[in-house]
Amino acid sequence: MTADVLLTALADARQRRDQADRDIRLLITYGRELAAPRPYRLADLAVAAGMSISGVRTAYTTADIDHIISLLAAAYVAAREHGTPAA
Repeated sequence: MTADVLLTALADARQRRDQADRDIRLLITYGRELAAPRPYRLADLAVAAGMSISGVRTAYTTADIDHIISLLAAAYVAAREHGTPAA
């Protein structure tokens, strides 16, 4: 059975969209929870993400916060191991 080109392309596009949605959610999480010296404004994040303010407010969970913290910790450890200053 050969794969249908259109359906394969559509499934690939859906995977890219889903990854973009995950990336947006994590970027919003960072902007609201971990950005220094203060969180980004909901309105600014909403415009940049193409979402409503309430959509930004509810876009992420505590699991997303934990995920961002672990990503930042891993980047910090990797930078230390390579002797480069952490951002």
